[in-house]
Amino acid sequence: MAEILCEIYLATYREVRYLGLSGSAEEKLARFLLDFAARHASDPGQIRAVLSLTHEEVAEILGSSRETVTRLFADFKRKGLVEVHGSALTLTDKPGLRQLLDA
Repeated sequence: MAEILCEIYLATYREVRYLGLSGSAEEKLARFLLDFAARHASDPGQIRAVLSLTHEEVAEILGSSRETVTRLFADFKRKGLVEVHGSALTLTDKPGLRQLLDA
């Protein structure tokens, strides 16, 4: 029971962090991608993870629209920050994503 409550607390904490600490949708997505890759990469040093969420689900987590998430993913790809091949997500420029958080 304690483990379940802890998981619920951590999930809620992450959602509040995405919604409260980030000013723009771009910042929210950058923070989400950095956190997601850190938690779901097969090797902690890697920057590749399997993103099994749809753009709609990511948008719900971030409190945004699916269209905004789709546009931002395309923008991040064009800037060389991320690569997406199917469900494989690769953060190609982690410092660039972190800069979005400091802007």
